[in-house]
This record gives sequence, C-alpha cells and structure tokens, in this order.
Amino acid sequence: MSLLPNTIPDQPPRNLTQADLGAQTRERLLEAAERLFGQRGYAATSVRDVTAAAACNVAAVNYHYGGKRNLYIEMFHRRLAAIREQRVGSIREAMHRAVGPRALETVLRAFAGAFLEPLVAKAEGRRLIELMARETVDAQLPPEMFAEEFVEPVHRVLIEAITATTPGISAHDAALCVLSIVGQLVHVAHVTRSAANAGGHRFTAPPMAEAVDHIVKFSAAGVRGCRVEPS
Repeated sequence: MSLLPNTIPDQPPRNLTQADLGAQTRERLLEAAERLFGQRGYAATSVRDVTAAAACNVAAVNYHYGGKRNLYIEMFHRRLAAIREQRVGSIREAMHRAVGPRALETVLRAFAGAFLEPLVAKAEGRRLIELMARETVDAQLPPEMFAEEFVEPVHRVLIEAITATTPGISAHDAALCVLSIVGQLVHVAHVTRSAANAGGHRFTAPPMAEAVDHIVKFSAAGVRGCRVEPS
C-alpha cells in the first residue's frame, strides 16, 4: 500500500476549442499592444515586446493580425468603438428622460459626463489620451479613421439631440455648438490631467462637478442663443 497521502490531481480547465484559444490570444495581444503603444509609441514598440507582454508566440501577431501595423489599427478600432458607444448610449438614454424646458440641459449633462469620466477616471480612457498623443506625433492610422469611426457618429447623435430639444435651431448651428461644447470638454480634461500630473504644485483644476455644471449652463445658453425666432 502506498504511504503517500491521497491526492487529487489538478483538474485541467474545461476543454477549450481552437476558437476559444484564438480569441483569448487576440485579447491578450490587444491589451498588451494598447498598454505598450501608449507608453512607448509605435516606433519604439516591437512585435517581440507585445508578444512577450501578452505571453504569446512571436508569430501570433502575424497569424492573428497580419503584422504590427494591423494590430495597431485593430487596437484603435476596439478602443474607439467602446468609447463611441458609451457616448452615443448616454445621449440616447438622456433623450428618453429629457422632458420639459430643461431637456437640453439633461442631454448636455449626460454627454459631458460620458465625455469626461472615462478620460479622467478610468485607465482605458487615460490610455486613449496617451495613444492619441502618440498618434499625433507619429501617425499610423488611416487619415479618415478617427473622424469616420469616432467623431462623426457621436457628433451626429448629439446634433440630433440638440435640434430635438431646442426648437428653432438649425442643424448647421447645432453642429457649430457641438464643436464649441467638445472644445470646452477637451480643455477641462486636459487641465484636470495636467493638475493631477503636477501633484498640486501651483496648479489647480476646478472640481469636475463644478466644471460640468458651468459647461452645461454656458453651453445651453449659447445653444438657445443660436435659435432663429419665427417672424
């Protein structure tokens, strides 16, 4: 009789199909690529760096994405799609509850929150800022990709919401208002991150809630000021 204690061998995980394993590998590659491209930039990040961080074979990038640049583009596809759907969803959800004379403010507040919160509070949003900064210096994306997949779909939904909640404003003027609103939000995100990076040394940013309140109030007045009153 064996003197060894009774043991139960480790049970392997459930049987994974090749499709499951491939999906897991692609996810690890995208996560590693997003982190490394944001930290180092495109040129300074090698395929070997990405596969090492993703615990994958060096050939995995070519097999799943056809090369480094395609991996980079797919990484942006994924991140832009996630934030686009979050912003569009916030606007549409706000439209369901936007009633009465303050309906415009409801929409603007929902959009402002959806715009700022991921950029200043979530790691994914901060990564996007890093990636966009790198992309500005060393452009690798197709020129039309950012506008067609991210900016235009969000702006189109916000323009529709503004015209629906502000009788008398034209789509053209609503589009100009959207550019103004987004500009304010981008500046607040930049100031907030700069203040955080400065560690409080002679640089402060307004509280986020206060900044959002001001942008909503200021922008709502500006939107209404663009209405054409019936003669």
